[in-house]
Amino acid sequence: KVTYDFDKFSKEYMNTKIKEANTLTNYMSQTISDFQNFFKPQGKKESFSIVNACKEALFILESSLTYHGIKVEFNVIKNSDVFGYKNEYSQVILNVLSNAKDILIERKIDNPKINIEIKEGDNFAIVKITDNGRGVEEKILEKIFEPYFTTKHQTQGTGIGLYMSKNIIERNMHGFINVSNHNKGACFTVKVLKKES
Repeated sequence: KVTYDFDKFSKEYMNTKIKEANTLTNYMSQTISDFQNFFKPQGKKESFSIVNACKEALFILESSLTYHGIKVEFNVIKNSDVFGYKNEYSQVILNVLSNAKDILIERKIDNPKINIEIKEGDNFAIVKITDNGRGVEEKILEKIFEPYFTTKHQTQGTGIGLYMSKNIIERNMHGFINVSNHNKGACFTVKVLKKES
């Protein structure tokens, strides 16, 4: 609408936005299917790139992050291929990023930032997502992966996101997810086994 009002609307712009909208709606449709099958996964495991899975998750939030002035640093030290459920993995990354975004907005952080670091260990592909949102209160640090635990108002959160994320990573992909505080905010670490070469 704004583009149209300022006479910058074009066929190319419209086609780009239609393509973006189709990508988002397809992703949301797949998300619904993934959650329907959450406790009994029907999808097939596949080989996928950690970087690509993270980029897909980031794409979903990109407009919102830009709108709120949240800077994202995407730091790839070493990409890895893994064998597992790509869509579910992307959901985990999306959930962690979305939570970081919400905290940065809620706490009105100056110069809000999220850093996504992708690297590998001997056996694991590792993603670290850090923010400068002042961290998680120590008294709830051990509780945030519990079912139905939420710091949000009832109308904004169910507390199921991180619980499901933990199940996806630890039960469905035999990995690990944890959270810690660093000097300026929270750090979520997601580890999954690398694909055997």
